[in-house]
Amino acid sequence: MNPYISFSIAMCLIVLLSLGVTAYLAVMFNRRAKIDLGEALAPLAELAEGEVDLEEAAVQGRYAGHLVEGRVARAGDGPGRVFQTSIVDAAGGTAWERTSTAIKQGEEPPRVSFSSADSNLEPALAVVWDQMMEPVLQPGADRYCVDYDPASGRLRFQRPMRTRRDIPSQEAFRRQLDFLVALGPINRRAQGAPDADWTGGRRAGEARPAAEPGS
Repeated sequence: MNPYISFSIAMCLIVLLSLGVTAYLAVMFNRRAKIDLGEALAPLAELAEGEVDLEEAAVQGRYAGHLVEGRVARAGDGPGRVFQTSIVDAAGGTAWERTSTAIKQGEEPPRVSFSSADSNLEPALAVVWDQMMEPVLQPGADRYCVDYDPASGRLRFQRPMRTRRDIPSQEAFRRQLDFLVALGPINRRAQGAPDADWTGGRRAGEARPAAEPGS
């Protein structure tokens, strides 16, 4: 056989073998990553008395009477990932977002901004944010986002993930949920919801608390 043909065949076999090994390693790494993700999310699902969805990298369940979710998601402002913790606490009203954005230059703390179509909403919330958020982060140093969506009734807290394994512990998840549960009545009062002082979430089939006369 022509030595050039033999060499070409050998090179093709080497390439095919390399591709096969690469594909095998990719499958194994993906399988290992899913196992690690499932192990990290399982304690969160236990707390929420819910289930792990590995395809969505999420847990769903209930906590303190609220439908809740924990989820790994792509960051909206870059290539990284964030972990989102959310509860359903419908208040109607107007959407809002409070965001802590890192400043690249110097050692200044992150810049905090509040955005909403209702300019009166931020003073109406009257939240001492740093004090309220101390159990879940370092307000003067950490990046985060807290937002409310009236269409879904969702209150959400999210933080950047430093690595793909940076999923909150069960205790950290509990503190994040407690923060959102405490924020719910504050948001309802600011939005003028008729059940503003009700401290629990709604379960399916539960009646909405009656509005006070004249409200």
